Amino acid sequence: MKKTIANSNKYFSSAKNKEKMIVNSVYTSAKVEGSKITKKELKEHYKLIHS
Repeated sequence: MKKTIANSNKYFSSAKNKEKMIVNSVYTSAKVEGSKITKKELKEHYKLIHS
C-alpha cells in the first residue's frame, strides 16, 4: 500500500491535530510578515471555513 502524507504525518491523524498544525503554521508565517493577528482569531477563522 502506498504511503501518503496523511498516513505518515502524525499531525493529520485527527481533525484537532490538523487544525492545530495549520493554525500554528499560519500564525508563524503571519508573525514573520509583521501581522498582528492572534491565534484565537486564526482558530475562529479556521472553524468558520471548515464548518
